[in-house]
Amino acid sequence: MRISRRYLVTVTAAALLALTACGGGDTPATVAAPNDIEGAAKHEGTVTLYSSVEEEATSAFTEAFTKKYGIDVDVVRLTSAQLAQRFSAEAQAGAPAADALLVSRTGFTTEGIKNGWLTPLADAGLPDYPGSLGQKFQLPDEGTAISIIQPAGIAYNTKLVPAAEAPKTWEDLLDPKWKGKIAIADPASSASYIGEWLVVGQASGPDFLQRFGAQDLKKYASGVPAAAAVAAGEAAFCVMGLASHIVDPKSKGAPIDFIVPPLTSGAEVVPAIAAKGRHPNAARLLVQYALSQEGSTTLADAAGAVSPYDTAKLPAQYISPDLSSAKDQQATVVSQLGLS
Repeated sequence: MRISRRYLVTVTAAALLALTACGGGDTPATVAAPNDIEGAAKHEGTVTLYSSVEEEATSAFTEAFTKKYGIDVDVVRLTSAQLAQRFSAEAQAGAPAADALLVSRTGFTTEGIKNGWLTPLADAGLPDYPGSLGQKFQLPDEGTAISIIQPAGIAYNTKLVPAAEAPKTWEDLLDPKWKGKIAIADPASSASYIGEWLVVGQASGPDFLQRFGAQDLKKYASGVPAAAAVAAGEAAFCVMGLASHIVDPKSKGAPIDFIVPPLTSGAEVVPAIAAKGRHPNAARLLVQYALSQEGSTTLADAAGAVSPYDTAKLPAQYISPDLSSAKDQQATVVSQLGLS
């Protein structure tokens, strides 16, 4: 299997024009009929995937896909914001390098479909869609569906936080003794973060976000460096993070652990298909696999997440992020959290 990981955030106009000149803008291959997708995908032999899911989890998923179908996966790992920026720039230039995407649900698929950059899953001719995927995980208005759910929680430094004082709820972090000791990923870095804070704030009381913001939060660019700060002892806690963020530092012996409050939201990962990808059949087969019970479970287990096929593992009071209000409420949430 061939897997390469590139961490390019932006693509210059010159590079995009060069890519188009070299064939990146060629007419994409013909999409096979649903019953012939697998054979056509194997003939293509490769697929390029842009993924915002953590590197180790993405690798586990693509390795399982390659083992099952014999199709190589070229992976470009980016944050959700970087992924949206890069794919949008390439699509605008008529040279999309990605065939398929796995990205946190932020409304990007809706925008991509509106601009003609992505193909709605219902119109993609997938071999078995939606199959047995539960209706509440199908997102027809966004042209996609949920592959895995990553419940948001609290990472904490086990040396700085005694076991008896480890938090169980978000409210536990409002104790004045934790002021100045809480790391947070910049909510403005993703609509998903804003949506998560909105639903947790609403469910926790009208002044919850302001009270949380009064704790003098330490802002980091994203969840990974915020968790790294906890592992290094720069902060006692990291809030609204993911279990996957602590896997690497914990495996290296860092004093870090993670809890998920009963009431929480999370990052919901969705797949997408490039409308003008160079390997359209392999892209469809990969997306179908991401939404199947086998593929979803493989990705979820590797990411410390939950598959839509195993909802009993979701927190008791899990609430999907409020993406419909995220854009309009971003400034408000950032201000209330004291991060303006």
